Amino acid sequence: MFKKTKFIPALLLTVVAGSITLPALAAEKCPIDQRKSRAVSERVGKKVQKAYELYSNEQVDEALGVLLEIKTSSDFDKAYVSRMIGSLYAGKDGKVDTAMKHLKVAVDINQLGGSDHGNAIKLLADLSISERKFDDALKYYQDWMTFTCKEDVNVYLRMASAHYEKKEYKPAISFADKSIALQKRVNKAPYSLKMGAYYETKQYKNAAKIAEEIVRLFPQEGRAWVQLAQMYMLGEDYKKSLYTMDVAFRNGFLEKASEYKMLAQLYAQNEVPLKSAQLQEQYLKDGLVERDVGAVSMLANTYHQAKQIDKAVKFYGEAGELSGNSKHYMRQAGLLMERERYGEAKTAVRKALDGTGLKSTGEAQMILAQAHFYLDEFKSAYKACMAATKDSKTAKNAKSWLSYIEDTAKRKKVSVR
Repeated sequence: MFKKTKFIPALLLTVVAGSITLPALAAEKCPIDQRKSRAVSERVGKKVQKAYELYSNEQVDEALGVLLEIKTSSDFDKAYVSRMIGSLYAGKDGKVDTAMKHLKVAVDINQLGGSDHGNAIKLLADLSISERKFDDALKYYQDWMTFTCKEDVNVYLRMASAHYEKKEYKPAISFADKSIALQKRVNKAPYSLKMGAYYETKQYKNAAKIAEEIVRLFPQEGRAWVQLAQMYMLGEDYKKSLYTMDVAFRNGFLEKASEYKMLAQLYAQNEVPLKSAQLQEQYLKDGLVERDVGAVSMLANTYHQAKQIDKAVKFYGEAGELSGNSKHYMRQAGLLMERERYGEAKTAVRKALDGTGLKSTGEAQMILAQAHFYLDEFKSAYKACMAATKDSKTAKNAKSWLSYIEDTAKRKKVSVR
């Protein structure tokens, strides 16, 4: 039985970023440093303090009630209170839109102290991306970088995410690279994003290069090996795809039926049909892949390709039983004729004639006629051959066989009529 293990699926973030110009970090003094801290008015300050105390005691609704009742008389007080309200709503389920409305008020007034203003912009950006308002998110992240003169690994990744969602794959890759460059601790997300962007633009060889890097950094993640094999396969590098998928298989990283099927397909494509067929037979036996018509038919075809005729005969018959389709019985009958198993061939052909989807009745009758003939059943052979003459596809050949059958029967002193 095959070994099965669970693995954590690779996180393919939807990320992308637009072309923004980051302020020079070592240039003039940053806006955040020029923004002096200020205090709210005494009247507002008392209510804000009460709200802080309620919040500290996990009485969020009560704290919001106090803040919402505040009547401000200055823009600064309004911005300060709005930022607090927005921050509290941001932590409540279903209140993101309300949080964004209050935070936007605070940001647009543009009078908060440096840290408060920067945090408000960043929170507004984060909430925008969570609500799939990607253009707004990109604008606010850019505003945050301009205001703070900071680069941030997660901000770059989120900007990449926004662009990816907008199908702007080139900037997605660019900002994923910036996120990677700032990493102090390796995070797979930007690598997965780059791979996804190359995949979406059908740059499969580039996608494979990123997948190789992911495997190098996270060799124990089974999904990474499977994705690498998939990228190789899409890039038509079937040898590397087989090698990689085989490594994943031997390490117990395969879990999905489609992955076992992919490995079997790769063996066949790399001219190792016997191994492919043996793998298919085993995973069907173990129940890792559903034993349906498609799977059994593929198994029969692969054994046929591997010249394992007896096995192919067996599974073509099973496929026919599952489907009732004549094509499987016709293939089985043809192989039985090759093996000179004429009695079994007759049975298979009759099932084909009784089945569905038979393309040529004449072809079936010709096989039946030949099977009877080689068993010296000349009268039955002649009858089947006569039936084959009624099919335009086989009429000419059937007429030739009629004469042959009559001559042979005559020599053996057997009547065919």
